[in-house]
Amino acid sequence: LRSPNTIFATVPRESGGYRFVYARRVTSQSETIGVIVVEVDLAKFERAWAGISDAVLVTNSEGTIVLATEPRWRGLMEEEALGRESADSAIERAIRATQNWTSLPPDAYVQGEAVMRKEMRVPFRGWKMASFTTYASVRERVNGVLALEIMAFAILLSLVFYLLSRKSALRMALFQRESAELRQLNVRLQREIAEREKMQGALKTAEQSLAQSSKLAALGEMSAAVSHELNQPLAAMKTYLAGSRLLLQRNRPDEALSSFHRIDDLIERMGAITKQLKSYARKGQDELSPINMGDALTSALSMMEPQLKRRHVKIDRVLPKWPVMVMGDRVRIEQVMVNLIRNALDATKLVQEPEIELMLTAGETATLSVRDNGPGIEDLDALFEPFYTTKQPGEGVGLGLAISSGIVNDLGGRLTARNAMAGGAVFEMQLPILEGSSSEAAE
Repeated sequence: LRSPNTIFATVPRESGGYRFVYARRVTSQSETIGVIVVEVDLAKFERAWAGISDAVLVTNSEGTIVLATEPRWRGLMEEEALGRESADSAIERAIRATQNWTSLPPDAYVQGEAVMRKEMRVPFRGWKMASFTTYASVRERVNGVLALEIMAFAILLSLVFYLLSRKSALRMALFQRESAELRQLNVRLQREIAEREKMQGALKTAEQSLAQSSKLAALGEMSAAVSHELNQPLAAMKTYLAGSRLLLQRNRPDEALSSFHRIDDLIERMGAITKQLKSYARKGQDELSPINMGDALTSALSMMEPQLKRRHVKIDRVLPKWPVMVMGDRVRIEQVMVNLIRNALDATKLVQEPEIELMLTAGETATLSVRDNGPGIEDLDALFEPFYTTKQPGEGVGLGLAISSGIVNDLGGRLTARNAMAGGAVFEMQLPILEGSSSEAAE
């Protein structure tokens, strides 16, 4: 032992294998007095490798196998050891588990079987460790990992399916509940629709009755004025008859014939007045027909003429040169016009110089404007509500404008009211103009 340092030695055993010892020379005054030798048991690593399926070997710096899972490999080179046959070796047991060849080229062949070789350096005196693993063991490990991953994915997928099914079940329950509520709501809605249709029918009947009642009330109011108007031609007829009798007695038949012509004119005037009253008193037509708004306005003014003359109301009429045609019921349209003129007449009751302006225009709609110089309207919002009136008790029940608005709405138009900037109220009746009348007027 020449080195003064601790040295490591691998000593072959006679029974096979190696002894691994550390030795160090002990000196005193430059003289060797002994050697300390410590044997290391590295065979415990071989015993630890006994249960694995891989083949493991450790070589020293010279390439000689000093430790191996196969005792027969000790003392041999790696190439020589791999070429030996060993029926009960661990590598053979590992190779038996291999069922097929891999498609990749193997690292080495052990007893004719392909294995993967993995080498690592041992940080001790240039030693190396090599392990030989069969492809079957690698596949088993990979399959094990894949099995765990597949199992985890299956569990995750099952959880997702459970959550989705749970969510679908909740949605289905909610949908069923909403469907039941919708069915109940539909039943209630159908019941309400039936009740509303029934109420609308009753309301329409009531409106027709109210309209007729309003017409009869207006007719009664106008009859007093008309009776006065009829008394004048009757008195004139009596005078003409007495004069004709005297003329005939005096043998003046030509002059008597002239008196008879005047009496005939008076009779025609009286017939026109009674005809207007008769047409106003009867109910409206079921079928609509083309109506000339100018003619209807003239007829309405004729019916209101006695009252207008008695009150000395100034009437300003602005009418177009061409006919303004609408599709409607003349009796009901005249009823609306009479109501508007009567309201304007009542609004100017306290005015010293009452004036009513009637303007008929034709554009996209046929519009009749009735303006008075009265005090105006205080509550425009409630004006067309039934039983709303600004008249004194006994002068009106507040149904005229409500009925007039309903009539205009039934004919597809609208009735509006506003206060004029110069004072007074303005009522506008707008009705759909008959197609072709405006174009004919333009021509």
